[in-house]
Amino acid sequence: MSVSNLKRRQSTINGRTKGATLGASGTTAGLVQAKGRQAANLPERYAIRKVDGEQVLICLEAPNLNVHIEPELSLSGSVARKSPPGTIFLDGVAQCEPFMDHERKVYNLDHHEGCVRAFTMATCEQALVMHMKGLDLRGQQWHIFAGEPDLDTILAIWILLNHLRLEERNGIQRRVLFALVRLEGVIDALGLEMKELAALPPELLRRLQKLIDYLRSDEIALKKDGMWEDTDMLQYTTKVLHKLDQVLYKASDFADYKGIEELACVQINQQRLVAAVKSDQGIYEIEPHLTKLYGGRLGVVFLKRGPGAYTVRKMDLFMPAELEAVYDRLNFLDPAVRCRTRNNKWGGSGEIGGSPRESGTHLNPQQIVDACKQVMNRPSVLSMIYRFILVAALVGAITVCAHEIGLTWNPAKWLSLQAEGQLWQTSLFGFATALFVFCSLGLLLTARGRSWQFGLVMPCGYSGIWLLPLAVVCGAVGGVWAPVQAFEKMGNGCIFILAGLMPIALEGLFRGLAHGLLAQYARIQRTDSPWFISWPALGSTILYTGFMAALVFSPLGYFDTALTSFNLARVVTGSVVYGIVVAMIRERFQSLWPVICVHAFAVAAGLAAKVFIFNL
Repeated sequence: MSVSNLKRRQSTINGRTKGATLGASGTTAGLVQAKGRQAANLPERYAIRKVDGEQVLICLEAPNLNVHIEPELSLSGSVARKSPPGTIFLDGVAQCEPFMDHERKVYNLDHHEGCVRAFTMATCEQALVMHMKGLDLRGQQWHIFAGEPDLDTILAIWILLNHLRLEERNGIQRRVLFALVRLEGVIDALGLEMKELAALPPELLRRLQKLIDYLRSDEIALKKDGMWEDTDMLQYTTKVLHKLDQVLYKASDFADYKGIEELACVQINQQRLVAAVKSDQGIYEIEPHLTKLYGGRLGVVFLKRGPGAYTVRKMDLFMPAELEAVYDRLNFLDPAVRCRTRNNKWGGSGEIGGSPRESGTHLNPQQIVDACKQVMNRPSVLSMIYRFILVAALVGAITVCAHEIGLTWNPAKWLSLQAEGQLWQTSLFGFATALFVFCSLGLLLTARGRSWQFGLVMPCGYSGIWLLPLAVVCGAVGGVWAPVQAFEKMGNGCIFILAGLMPIALEGLFRGLAHGLLAQYARIQRTDSPWFISWPALGSTILYTGFMAALVFSPLGYFDTALTSFNLARVVTGSVVYGIVVAMIRERFQSLWPVICVHAFAVAAGLAAKVFIFNL
């Protein structure tokens, strides 16, 4: 709908009534002052945002509570009882009796099914009693499901969203709230004719009834005009919640209000979470308020200070990972950084840091907190093995398909040509071409929008330059495919394959595609990082060594090394060392191009070594 219709309706209502704000006089009767005073100018604490693709209503002071309002939503009792922990059903959503499952933290606040309605408190009263009995809503994420937002339901939502201020027992007009909840509970459960059962003084009863009429004025007008069914229920609920704020709070009650807006939040484990928030205040100014909001569960916070500008603060010094690892992961993922510059990057100390200063980050809040979660929740050995198997299956499928094409490669016959002895007709050419095409397709599909993560960028830095000669030596020992017989048979034409096509295809497959996929879940080196052998470097080396060993037994006939234990050991050893060295070169230079060039030189060194050293 109809935000415009609601605004139109509100302008009409505002012309009829202004205020109707109540206040307690402090006497035992809780005298109420109703009309004659304009509503205070209070902060807009309620907002609508997307969570997992769904619009929900939140309170900025209780960001872990998500309110879902769906008038047609109806769940059976068995489904409701099996709901995820942190679920609250309101006023008829769950078609069963009211229940409280404290062990699983699932609650149904209702007075429709499975109970005697006349003897059961209304939903708003149940919510208030649950709060007064000590229901702690700060321990985790909560999802509150409501159907049609009548006043009974909205009062229950207000109580849950304002649980922190209700706990403070000051600032809020508690007696007015209790009286309002009691009267609305009686009316909703028993009808207007029974409202005297609320046992309120006549004058207070009259004033509260006038307040209820004011709170329901939009609902009544929309239903009268036949527009209720088309109303945006989240927008409508937000407006009534703000009306309740005007009734129950004064502007001075929000002197400590920081206006913190949660942008994204993920749970690391049962005790800790990571959040991205937005505020006009500095990180140290809002830190006490963050502790209040999240109940001490906040491990790391990302404070958005402007477009693309964040401050990172480690709230829990005993978190399982340091901020340096978080910076490293963000630099790998951030398109504004691409792990390529020493200046424009995420960085800082072990307790506080920030986003790239020159360009700002190009990551959204959800991507930022997800990256932090990946670092904090280190993958298990089994999950790493599982991902390695998936990558190995992809690499193996590409290699097998290219090998089969090489075995059946006969373009002269396919095209009915009489030409013979041409390079493009050989099985080696077919194998190399197919390997190049399949590898290029794989990179095109997986590296789109994040080419730097797969090394498809120009090189940077010089810290890995001393590894280049070592890689050539490893290639000479047997770390690259350098078939002498194929070179002698095809002459200079083979140079195109061995020094051009094959280096691009093999390095693109193993140091590009395989390494890039494994790096999505593991840390790698960069130009200015400490030296270490990363899991993606080791994993891609294992796959490359398997490929080289398979070539020894390939029926293509171009691996002209005699199948002896010495030669097999030489090939495997050379492949392992070569694979690790070039993977480190690829990480230090952050690019595939240096390793492609190294591969070409290693092929030349390998051919020379076979002729002059190994006599092959």
